[in-house]
Amino acid sequence: MTERKEQCLACATSPAGYAVRFLGEENGMRLKEWLQGDLHTPLRRVDEQTVWAAEADVAALLDYFAAHMDAAQISALPIDEGIGDLPAAGWLSLEELRRRHDAHWIDDVIDQSRVRTVYQPIVSVNDGAAQVCGYEFLSRALDANDGLIPPYKMFDAARARGRLFALDRVCRMQAVRQADRVGDNLVFVNFIPTAIYTPEHCLQSTLAAARETGIDPSRIVFEVVETEEVQSIGHLENILQYYRRHGFRYALDDVGQGFSTLENVLRLKPDFVKLDMHYVQGVADDAEKQEVARLFLQTAREVGATPLAEGVEREEDWLWLVEQGFELFQGYLFGKPDLEPAPVSMKLPLPS
Repeated sequence: MTERKEQCLACATSPAGYAVRFLGEENGMRLKEWLQGDLHTPLRRVDEQTVWAAEADVAALLDYFAAHMDAAQISALPIDEGIGDLPAAGWLSLEELRRRHDAHWIDDVIDQSRVRTVYQPIVSVNDGAAQVCGYEFLSRALDANDGLIPPYKMFDAARARGRLFALDRVCRMQAVRQADRVGDNLVFVNFIPTAIYTPEHCLQSTLAAARETGIDPSRIVFEVVETEEVQSIGHLENILQYYRRHGFRYALDDVGQGFSTLENVLRLKPDFVKLDMHYVQGVADDAEKQEVARLFLQTAREVGATPLAEGVEREEDWLWLVEQGFELFQGYLFGKPDLEPAPVSMKLPLPS
């Protein structure tokens, strides 16, 4: 196994620049002109058709390319300056290069851990009222002025930069370190399983952070977030069993959509399962959603998992779910993600 593979992918840093390759005789002539000083951007020749440019110089190059070059004849490879033989794969089109460069701000967010945790309550029902039993810890990146960046924007940027794994690790570590903010309640922490190469290596820092808080590990629930496709169910099982061996619990999110099927609930046997909000919102009035919700509940009970309905926004849906036997609930009806863990005070609606 190479040193690269021994490292958790989350630890990888972004390359310092790009090898830029030009095809065609006319573009080759342009390249020679640049190297003679026509372009006031420092370039280093790699071979007759390729130069290396630092990240800081890419904006000027992109403008020049757009004005003078055929985009189809240019490709770029993210790579450090001390390059050896160039690989055949991984080359970006000019449009992909622009998207990647435009997202370079996420490198500072990751490298400086400029991430803030926000908290959304998870409630149970006791004596006809909602009672907080946990919080989902969600991450928001901070811009240079400490303003919050929407989560979709930060994850899209990390994906464009090839740093999704690094961002996931920063968010996960930050959330675990904030666990003591919610007292004795459950702590739901998202993670992207494709960010983890081998759990024994990649999760050591997460486990160490959890131990530093002094929290009972059974209160921390690592929640599989399937924004990225899991290629190997066996690999995911290995990760989840590693968490469980260390005393933590885990949840499957968005069950009913995409990867999180009922079949995988049966195989993975999570401690908690979250019914996707698509089947929650409007369930009180929709026979098809009710059928899915009941099947979900049956499957959760079969594997001994606690059923959680997410995306609850209407009281009538909440009442229907409670009557069916759902145990935990999350959604704007009880509270939006907030910078402080907010309490919840709400009575269960009486049936009409």
